[in-house]
Amino acid sequence: MNKSKQIHSILTYRPPVRTPQDINKWRNAIRSADYGRVWQLVELFDDLLLDPVLSNAVEKRIMAITNAEIVFSKGNKNVPQIDDLIDTPEFEELLREILLSKFYPKTVLEFDFSDGFKVVSLDRRHFNVKDKIILKSLSDTDGIPYEGNDFLLPLGKERELGLFVKTAPYAIFKRNGMSDFAQYCELFGIDTLVGLYDPDDENGRAEMENAFKNRGGSGSMTMSKNSDVKTIGTQSTGTVDIHERFANKCDEQMLIAVLGQTMTTKDGSSYSQGKVHAQTEDDINKADRRFVQRILNTEVLPRLAKRGYDVTGGWFHFAEQSENLTKKEQLEIAERVNAIVPIDENYWYETFGVPKGKTQVTSNKDEEPSDEKQKPKQRKVTTKKLSYWEQFLDFFAGAPR
Repeated sequence: MNKSKQIHSILTYRPPVRTPQDINKWRNAIRSADYGRVWQLVELFDDLLLDPVLSNAVEKRIMAITNAEIVFSKGNKNVPQIDDLIDTPEFEELLREILLSKFYPKTVLEFDFSDGFKVVSLDRRHFNVKDKIILKSLSDTDGIPYEGNDFLLPLGKERELGLFVKTAPYAIFKRNGMSDFAQYCELFGIDTLVGLYDPDDENGRAEMENAFKNRGGSGSMTMSKNSDVKTIGTQSTGTVDIHERFANKCDEQMLIAVLGQTMTTKDGSSYSQGKVHAQTEDDINKADRRFVQRILNTEVLPRLAKRGYDVTGGWFHFAEQSENLTKKEQLEIAERVNAIVPIDENYWYETFGVPKGKTQVTSNKDEEPSDEKQKPKQRKVTTKKLSYWEQFLDFFAGAPR
């Protein structure tokens, strides 16, 4: 492939189709993906990501990677060139896209080393996963192979459609259910006014309807005062609770699919249950770190080595994550360890965020001994215990005779 032009620059971009989503579209998109065409499924996933609960859950997993400390070690030493690379927006985008490959059917990253390090995620709609090619246009049948190219990094298992295929039906149910809820609020959220007119008055009905029309928007009804209208099924708050419970149930299913639990995002029933759910999320984050680390070491490192980066014999890894301990618990553990083995003072400043005090300059000269040290110790003399008569005579012992 001629590298004078990047693949992402020759793809024919077409705006996504913005239409209402339903379960039939989800099913049809899955059937199309089974034959290799994934553009319908990708467009569906991207549209459903407008759901704030779903998008926030995905961002939590991404931030667990991008906020973690990743280092490159080579013979127990750091490589400044790679340290600078890690601290770039391009490398963070690489980490983000590697993790997102778990959610989509196929992800292909394109590297550009012509001017430093750049990475671009190709439009996921342009893949034929059955023939393993990149389509210049969505209607094409032939394309560019995405395997066997050092500038391209395909991610995603074959015949898998990603985690979003599990969250899609609940996001669709929630969106359509909330539309029904909005309609319910519009119909029954405002009191309906009923105008009763005298049927014997020929102009009474017209005048009443005209008054309601000029009043503005709200439910209204005009009828003879001899008529009767009853509303069935809206006398309690049960209907409102059903809509709310349905939306919450959809949120819970999406959170379970992405985070494995719900209590780190929504209110839990107890501290102990919340702690167990947090451990579940930690396990998922640990698996994500191991996944990203493997991709960096097995796929990205060889490509960096071929472009002259000093990475031979080194490896990427995430710094060990300590348990979620409180500051008090960390302090107690640190004090116990410090009693056995001295801990570097920088640990105390960095871990507990205390400011460093001013360094006191000590003189190298030996301090001169104080006067108190030079004085010899005087022997303590105890007074002899005397009787009252002897004390009386002793009082006049120095008197002139």
